[in-house]
Amino acid sequence: MIAVQVMANDVAVGFGGAGGYLEMNVYKPLIIFNITDSVTLMNRWLHQLPQVPGRGHQPNLKKIKEYVERSLMLVTALAPVIGYDKASKIAHYAMDNDLTLKAAALQLGFVTEAEFDAWSIRRRW
Repeated sequence: MIAVQVMANDVAVGFGGAGGYLEMNVYKPLIIFNITDSVTLMNRWLHQLPQVPGRGHQPNLKKIKEYVERSLMLVTALAPVIGYDKASKIAHYAMDNDLTLKAAALQLGFVTEAEFDAWSIRRRW
């Protein structure tokens, strides 16, 4: 909720800045209020952060890796190399057969394992 309020304050500041003329911006009180309100909200939240439940938990790296490998979005890294049509076929095949992109690409024979690893890792993040 704090993040949503801070984003709303930012939108109001943006509109206020866009609606003002030169040095005589009649929205200055709105801009100042919303900026100080956002800083106050974030400051209060940061002081309460140690009390937030779930703090100290570690990410499940195994599950994260599984989600990344099954993400169909990663096929976009292959498209410039093997072409849109083949990349699209890989994505559809992976989705239809509940496979990772790598497994689908290897089963379809469009790339070798080494090529897939080189292309997908090079372009990722």
